[in-house]
Amino acid sequence: MAEDESDIAYLFKKLADGTASKEELAAYFELTKDNSLDAEITALMQAELKDNALPEPQDIERINRVYGNIEAAIRIQQPSSEKSNYPFFRRWAAAAAILILAGGGLLYYTQNKPSKDNSQLVANDVAPGHQGATLILASGKKIILTQAVNGKLVKEAGVTISKTANGQLVYNVQDASQGSKMNTLSTDNGETYKVHLPDGSDVWLNSASSLTYNTALNDNGKRMVSLTGEAYFEIAKDKAHPFIVHTDKQDVEVLGTHFNINSYKDEPAVATTLLEGSVKVTSGTNKQVIKPGEQAINNGAGIKVATVDVDNITDWKNGDFNLNHVDFKVAMRKVARWYDVEIIYDKSVPDDMETGGWISRKQKLSAVLKFIESSRLVHFKVEGKKIYVSK
Repeated sequence: MAEDESDIAYLFKKLADGTASKEELAAYFELTKDNSLDAEITALMQAELKDNALPEPQDIERINRVYGNIEAAIRIQQPSSEKSNYPFFRRWAAAAAILILAGGGLLYYTQNKPSKDNSQLVANDVAPGHQGATLILASGKKIILTQAVNGKLVKEAGVTISKTANGQLVYNVQDASQGSKMNTLSTDNGETYKVHLPDGSDVWLNSASSLTYNTALNDNGKRMVSLTGEAYFEIAKDKAHPFIVHTDKQDVEVLGTHFNINSYKDEPAVATTLLEGSVKVTSGTNKQVIKPGEQAINNGAGIKVATVDVDNITDWKNGDFNLNHVDFKVAMRKVARWYDVEIIYDKSVPDDMETGGWISRKQKLSAVLKFIESSRLVHFKVEGKKIYVSK
């Protein structure tokens, strides 16, 4: 290699042009391990964006998505001994994402393991989930919201309950003196729904979940709801009336904030993740206050707090599967709830694998499974509503 061929700018240009040889790619990989070159690599990426007129908000979003997919692919394919050098993977994946979206070429190493025929996945395809839920009134009457007409559904205890044209449940209190009635909003596998509560708070309910509350949303000066499954909350500020979310293992108390609670029975712990504001998680005598970007994990024996990637937690609300650094079997439980399928594992599938990448939940099941299969980690076979997973 000529002397200038060891220069990071030269190698980056070769990547952008799609003319890099394997030797030049290897040289680029080696140079990106040097933290002192971060500023220069960033400048090169910015220049590539400017030259290709890409820095629009929607393009930044696309870059982030492609970056996540490439990062996951590199991380999965590299030997475990190399995974400890994680900043290297982040820098290279970011560069690769920008180059792809700028129209440049890209080559990266993958295992030479042949992919198995996945035509069977298409033959047994499953449509994605949809917006839908069941409202159960205090009288026991059930209203299937996908079948209900838009507009006023019912009035009870001085509260009018309506369904909007964009598929959302809205509560309006006309006469609080009439007391309150208990309602439950529930979703099946493959359903999700949003409810606008009488205090102005919004709640997005994930698949196989339920939210129980009284129509006035007031219990001795507190706003109280009970949750099973998973929900994302945007709580209206009201310092005089704390908002409390009760699950079987804990209570979460807020005054006004954005957070997500995952309390599925088939998950090992209740996970409370904060995006804005502050929340207090209480379980027996254990109490923890968490900050934005933190998650409280409650397994019933104690509460642990860790910093997390909130995009991995709230992906479902935005219509995505964000699988970066997600435990494989956790990811497959997300897939099972959304497509209403059963996952059956071969004994060869380990418990400590991670997935990677991003894909929309609007895709059919076959697209999601083929995307996960592209990592060469597992193989899927679909039979009706059952997905068989093997190595």
